[in-house]
Amino acid sequence: MRAGQHIPLGQAIPDSLHAVSVSIPTMADVIGYEEKRPETIDKLTSGYPRFVLHTCLREIETHWQRLFETPGHSLWPTSSENMAKRLQAHLLPTPSKLIKHRGVSCIRIHTDPDLNKEAKSFLQHVGGFLSGRQAEDYLVAEGLREAPQTEALFEGDATEAILDALSPLLGTERDAIVLTNTGMNAFFAAFEAVRSIQYPRGRNSWIKIGWLYTDTMHILDKLSGDHTANIEVLDVFDLDNLEMTLAEHGDTVAGIVTEAPTNPLIQTMDLQRIRELATQYGTYLIVDPTVASPANIDVAPFSDIIVNSLTKYAANEGDVMLGAIAVTEQCPDRDAILNFIKAEVEPPYSRDLSRLAYQLPGYAKLVETVNRNTAEVVAFLETHPKVKVVHWAKQGRSRKNFEKIARHPDAIGGLISFEVEGDFGAFFDATPLPKGPSFGMGSTLLCPYIFLAHYSLVITKEGLETLNRAGINPELMRLAVGQEPVETIIAALAKGLDS
Repeated sequence: MRAGQHIPLGQAIPDSLHAVSVSIPTMADVIGYEEKRPETIDKLTSGYPRFVLHTCLREIETHWQRLFETPGHSLWPTSSENMAKRLQAHLLPTPSKLIKHRGVSCIRIHTDPDLNKEAKSFLQHVGGFLSGRQAEDYLVAEGLREAPQTEALFEGDATEAILDALSPLLGTERDAIVLTNTGMNAFFAAFEAVRSIQYPRGRNSWIKIGWLYTDTMHILDKLSGDHTANIEVLDVFDLDNLEMTLAEHGDTVAGIVTEAPTNPLIQTMDLQRIRELATQYGTYLIVDPTVASPANIDVAPFSDIIVNSLTKYAANEGDVMLGAIAVTEQCPDRDAILNFIKAEVEPPYSRDLSRLAYQLPGYAKLVETVNRNTAEVVAFLETHPKVKVVHWAKQGRSRKNFEKIARHPDAIGGLISFEVEGDFGAFFDATPLPKGPSFGMGSTLLCPYIFLAHYSLVITKEGLETLNRAGINPELMRLAVGQEPVETIIAALAKGLDS
């Protein structure tokens, strides 16, 4: 994939069976995708694997419908038997059956649109789908595919290589880092670990600082329990509000969750002050540094638990789903938290580990190139008359806070967002860049982020009011800068802006 071209709807980005992005090149396609219109959905050959069921998972379901003669039922392949049992418990009192075959676990339920939606939603939120590579290997073993897709893999102990690379970036020893099948499952495991400590103490609420990733919000709001009273601090710079909230409710708060920087406004809060407040009020601080990458920023001194999607930046070729959790030295009840996480995470599949380990030597180079490209793209956008505002790591109110955690002066990260004058849909359609979800890969990716991640909010009055409270324009464009020649990226943006 390269900047300067339009990619047809539904083509995988990159061109791989295990690609984590897919081309959705026009606003009409984006809306068709969100509204599940057949003329759009039928053209998708892939998609982000937690949102669009992987091709190999669909092939397993078709195979098992024949193998186990299950008319009138739906099958949901899960990442493990443990995850299958979690899904069963979540769907109660609806009856379900756990099926296992050749090491693959699956839940069978009666076909019902609402029930299937709930099952998919749960597996999406907690990172519970079967790995695409494990599904592929299963199909090969069953004689349904000739061989796995040819791809370069690490020769040696992939886990050791990954932990060696991550330890200095996550600021803790290797034994305190746990690898998991997705970044979302990393957060879910951290969430469950804190619950196991805090809920028996009567601390069953959470504080969300800033606009969090959609599935992070779903876990906190849907899976916290019936008696949870979660609190939002949408203005990441209003920490006086956070302090007053803790003074009033601190003895009921299990944890504080934030992303540094946030997505999509790329705002960085004063982590040092939040750290001090978390310690004062006995609450855990979970920080996700994925937006800028742990290669650019160091959040370990301020965090109790770090969650990181290795799908971004580390898996720089854009074809691996993996995550990591690091438990820092200052984390309260550290051994109990770490042991819980090790027992409860969804372990990565071996071939996913080998594929990531193969790509790790390109991690630092990608980050270096992306930092340099992003600085030039921001300079172009900030001076263009048709761009109203640019959100990036070193914007006004965030700069000082970001520089406190930056590893070096050139650290930025590859994610920015901006607002355009006029018809943002016309700009999107005309810009010859790869367009789709995800970030942190070699390919630049443009997307109307709120339409893709929070479509339900842009089509209702209440949703638009929620976005307004968060200071988010629904027509925000998010740009994940890649490693193409920067002049090509800028030329593509100029073409869209001048359209």
